[in-house]
Amino acid sequence: MQAFRYYKRLFKMNDLHISVDPNGHATLSQSVQISEHCNNRARLLTSLVNIVAAPGGFEHFCAYPEAMRRDILNLLRSVAEEQLPLIAALEEHATKAGYERGAQAAREVLIQEQQAANSALHYDAENHAAQMILTH
Repeated sequence: MQAFRYYKRLFKMNDLHISVDPNGHATLSQSVQISEHCNNRARLLTSLVNIVAAPGGFEHFCAYPEAMRRDILNLLRSVAEEQLPLIAALEEHATKAGYERGAQAAREVLIQEQQAANSALHYDAENHAAQMILTH
């Protein structure tokens, strides 16, 4: 029971929302910061890998009953596969954010160039007028 409380706190299962549609399909959702979710899932995946990969872990793992080994491997696979769409979404977000920052920087450069050009025109116009006054 203590382990359950630890994992409940670790994965904040109290923020878990479950809804069931009329066809009996359940939807689980959780409101959590993306960084916290990624850290939690990475920690879980690391723990599962360490069960098998730790020194002597494979031998210990092989001593588990067949059903338990299958469940652990299925959990390991599902947690790993769950990360793929998340990684794709994060890459897309990073690409969009990078593009938007680049576009904003380009707009700022254009504004600065326009201001510099306007200043140069204003300076040239003032100098031309001053030269005309001096020559007459």
